[in-house]
Formats: sequence, structure tokens, C-alpha cells
Amino acid sequence: MKKRVITMGNFDGCHQGHQALFRAVKQYALEHDLTPTVVSFEPHSRYVLNQPGDPLLLTTTAEKRDFVNSLGLEFVLMPFSRDLAKLPYDAFVRQELIGKLHMKAMFFGHDHCFGAFGKGNFETITESFPELDTHRLSIVLHKGERVTSSSVREALLNGDVKKAQTYLAHPYRLPGTVVGGKRLGRTIGFPTANLMTEEFKFIPQRGVYVASATLADGRNFRAVVNIGIQPSVGNQPLAIEAHLLHFNEDIYGQYMTLDLLDYLRPEQKFPSLDDLVRQISLDAATAEAFNGTDAHWAD
Repeated sequence: MKKRVITMGNFDGCHQGHQALFRAVKQYALEHDLTPTVVSFEPHSRYVLNQPGDPLLLTTTAEKRDFVNSLGLEFVLMPFSRDLAKLPYDAFVRQELIGKLHMKAMFFGHDHCFGAFGKGNFETITESFPELDTHRLSIVLHKGERVTSSSVREALLNGDVKKAQTYLAHPYRLPGTVVGGKRLGRTIGFPTANLMTEEFKFIPQRGVYVASATLADGRNFRAVVNIGIQPSVGNQPLAIEAHLLHFNEDIYGQYMTLDLLDYLRPEQKFPSLDDLVRQISLDAATAEAFNGTDAHWAD
């Protein structure tokens, strides 16, 4: 029977504040022969208590699981519902965390609370369950700013993927399936893979980005990514189009991830297709010469 040290929450983004918790849990587990465990509420608690899609998600469930597992922690999905939200914190801890997951220790973010009326927090759990070893971490700051999921979204809304990456400690990732498009890029010499993300995935500011594209078979390519409506060809539905450098294969229906590395320019309307082609050529050259690290989520 596994005995666990647990941290619990939504963990949208798996940003540096979350990672501090994950590291602390893993270290404690090593020292006390416990299983380090991240309990993630799915769907996001606000989707149940408020409305789906608010907020848009920085990380899908699969992304969170992959990231947490890559750091050497176990990922446990906790189905979230209104009934669970109404459960008093002490009953939740006793039934779900101690009873089912055999929790022996618990780590809290500095302001984490749960249970009916948010009454479950570091102080009340410590007082109500003296048999548990409880710990609370301090606020994580980056250059004096608090690291939150909201601060990551704000950076991405401004196209500042480098700032977002400092909060995340990894590039912002867009995973999805390659779907068919109008094949306009192929007609001008720049074939693109159109990426369909999961519903409610957060999409950064429209514009052109340098990215690292990883295919289902593990191959990795530098890419130019356009997020937008293609104003130079009459406006289309918002799309994520990736031109993979030195690549020309049919990958329709395959899984692909795009790690955004740098923001090149806003989307713009060009007076002619020739002007568009010239600019895409410049973008491709810039992407190829980009000397940033093609960092991934975890080594």
C-alpha cells in the first residue's frame, strides 16, 4: 500500500510556483520513503463553479500529467464536481486523501484553500489533523513579481513568449492534431501544418512566432508559426499554421506540439502575394538563425 505526500490544486500552467511545490514534495518523499503525488482537479474547478472556458487553459490534463510524471512525481486526477465542492474540508481530507490515497503529509501553496466555503487551508488542516505533517511554501516571485497563471496569460496576450517562459521555466506549448486546411501555403512554396488544439486551450496573441515543432515520432524541427486569420488571402477563421523548416511530408491526422520560442511580428495584410512570400522567406531565415535554446518541458 502506497503512503503518500501530496500537494493538490488545479496547477494550470505548471509554472515556477507550482514547480516549487513539486520539488518540495519530491524531496520530502525521498527523505521519508513516501510516494510524491500531485492531485489535480479535473476539470478546472472554475469550470464547474462558474462556466467552462473561464479561464482558458494554459495546460491540458494530458500536458499536466506528462510534465508532472517527467519530474518523477505521480499524477492523480481528482474529478471535480459541485458535490465535491460542497464537501466540508475535514470530510474531504478524511475520505479522499487519507482514506483513499493514504496521505501522510501535505504541502500547501501560500494561499491554497479548498472544501466547502474554502475553509480547508494550512491552518485548519494542521489543527484538525495533528497526525499529518503539513507544510506551506512562500510566494514565488520573479523579479519582484508574483508568478501566477494569470501573469503567464497576460504575457502571452502581449505576445511576450520570452517573459512567459521565465514564469513557466519552459516554453509555452501548443499541442494538437494536424488537420487539413485550404493548402494556400503549399501554392506559394511554404506548406504549413494546421494545428487543431483542444477546446478551451489558451491561444496567444495573433502574430508570427519562432517555434520548435515536435512530431509524434519524436522528430524535432524549427518552425515559423502564424496565429491569425490570414488577412492577405481574404481573412479565414483563426488558425495556427506551422511551416516546418526543411520538411515536406504529409502529417495530416498526426499529433504535434509547438513550443513557442520568440515573437517575430504582428500578423499583417500584404499588398500582394509576392510581398507575402518575401516576408515569409525573411521569417523563415530569422527562425533558422534564432540562437535561443529549443528548450522542452523537462529534461
